Amino acid sequence: MNKNTNFIVTTEQMRIAENNAVQRGVSLRTLAENAALSCYNYISEIVGDVETHTFTILCGKGMNGGDGILIASLLKQARAEVLCIFVDDVPNTGLAGEIYSLLAPTLITSSYKGNEDAVKYTLQNTHVIIDCVLGFGFSGTLEAHIADLFDFINTSCKNFGEHNYIKFSVDLPSGVDAFVPDTILVLGAYKKVLLSRNFPYVILDIGLIPEDYTQYEAKFTEPSIHTFRPKRSVNSHKGSYGKLLNIAGSERYIGAAFLSTKAAIKTGAGLVTLSTSQRVIQAVASAIPEAIFTHTDTKSLAQEIEIATAISIGCGLGNNSGQSEVTETRKIVEFVICNATCPIILDADGINSICDNINVLKDNDKLIITPHPAEFARLTGLTVTEIQSDRIDYAKIFAKESNAIIVLKGVNTVIASPNGAVTVNPTGNAGLAKAGTGDVLTGIIASLATQGIEPYEAAVLGVYLHGLAADELAKTKPLHGITASEIADMVGNL
Repeated sequence: MNKNTNFIVTTEQMRIAENNAVQRGVSLRTLAENAALSCYNYISEIVGDVETHTFTILCGKGMNGGDGILIASLLKQARAEVLCIFVDDVPNTGLAGEIYSLLAPTLITSSYKGNEDAVKYTLQNTHVIIDCVLGFGFSGTLEAHIADLFDFINTSCKNFGEHNYIKFSVDLPSGVDAFVPDTILVLGAYKKVLLSRNFPYVILDIGLIPEDYTQYEAKFTEPSIHTFRPKRSVNSHKGSYGKLLNIAGSERYIGAAFLSTKAAIKTGAGLVTLSTSQRVIQAVASAIPEAIFTHTDTKSLAQEIEIATAISIGCGLGNNSGQSEVTETRKIVEFVICNATCPIILDADGINSICDNINVLKDNDKLIITPHPAEFARLTGLTVTEIQSDRIDYAKIFAKESNAIIVLKGVNTVIASPNGAVTVNPTGNAGLAKAGTGDVLTGIIASLATQGIEPYEAAVLGVYLHGLAADELAKTKPLHGITASEIADMVGNL
């Protein structure tokens, strides 16, 4: 990774960044050479001694193909056995054409067209395949012969003797979904189109500096977000770290109340009051002796809202919003939103209960909503497919329309502010794909907001810590064995 990994850009925004670099005196040729060297260094680190491996580089006719030629040249200098395959025409224009004219005569090259069987045979007898066919500027449909080649590689190039194939894509997998790499070697900054995919990647330095990125879609959360955590003063007391009101749980979802409350306490809230039913209180009181308990009725809520420094509402409340009458959950949610002046974190059934009355969201200017894609679809009227196709834009739009901070959960959780700021979270793993982890996240974010962190920073930090806890647990146990309760415990150790 490099110092620029936090930027997420579109094709046009990446071109602007490169042009900004040119304006300050860095040539496109230098950027290309930097990119090739970073790719070579990373590949060498992964495969080990390149002299003992064979490499096949698939090159397109554009600048991505030029990158492939530069990488091939570096591999050859390191005494690796390397072959460049031009899947279409050879690069013959611009910088890519210059690189081809200069270096191709020094390399072993071949064309795919007319040599399909020979190329496929070669691919089945190589160790490392590097996809440099189509870069971030590609749009449209793959030509049939290229699609056929990628399909062959994806299905037939899996094992080679005692070795596994290693497949890299430079910057983007060609055709985005057509070539399936083991790792994407992303150049300079993460490309927005990759967010809807779940390919392993590494971002490599190509010589751009942060000031080159004058336009971008979002930033990745960086470890420096830790600086927002409140410092524990020697002279502090429990009241110094806030009073959280957590309205959660029902007879069917007792665990949601337990997990969200536990997570809030582990994350550092000074006082946590769980507002719930008597049945839930009886079930969880002995398991969380640090919590305070109250019943969920209008009189009790009014008193607790007055003294709360943050409120979380929705985890496991239960919801009958399909019925014609206004449900109890909706009454509670609307009462809290309309009467509280402190930050509110709205999750799960709390979100579902107000899907047909989203205007109520505007009644609190410190509101954080934490939907997963299906809940977000109910809020917006979009399909899950539409949302997943552009998570950043849809989260950004709804944040502005609702005047709420949106935490759109999932791989690369998106946190969007009404003021246009967008952060994408890089931590977490598939161990979080389990019931109860969303309740833990709500508790974490609510606890941070309770302690005085501004709502947007609380959301960003909370998501980051939630994923980091899962990453830490994955170091000592398999992903399938990670539980929501363990996530809450681990956050207390971060």
